[in-house]
Amino acid sequence: MYFVGEQKLDAIKSIRLLAASLLMLVAVIYLIVAALVVGLADLMALYGIEIAVFMALFGLVYITIGIGLFRDKRLFNYLGTVVPLVPLLIKVTTIKTEPILLLSMAFEIAAILCCSYLIIHKTRKTQNT
Repeated sequence: MYFVGEQKLDAIKSIRLLAASLLMLVAVIYLIVAALVVGLADLMALYGIEIAVFMALFGLVYITIGIGLFRDKRLFNYLGTVVPLVPLLIKVTTIKTEPILLLSMAFEIAAILCCSYLIIHKTRKTQNT
């Protein structure tokens, strides 16, 4: 039998794990796309090596943030909110409508919302105690 406090903790843990999983999934997508761009000459000519390096770098950063979220480190709640904004804003301003980019944008938005909720919840919790 769960008490109200335990249910809230389970919900917070679920949101944190969802954010971590989404960022890890986006990291895998970024690393696969980076490998495809580097591996295929016609994609390399279309996008350039800079895009592949950018995506690989953010893939590795997302993996780091995901691990931090899985370990419930508070700093990574903030990083999970701020860091995904950079590639998200770049994708929005370049208006690339490729399905894989739209999917990664949706996952990034969901992860940002989850991490923002975690920050708000932790702030309220510390103010009430």
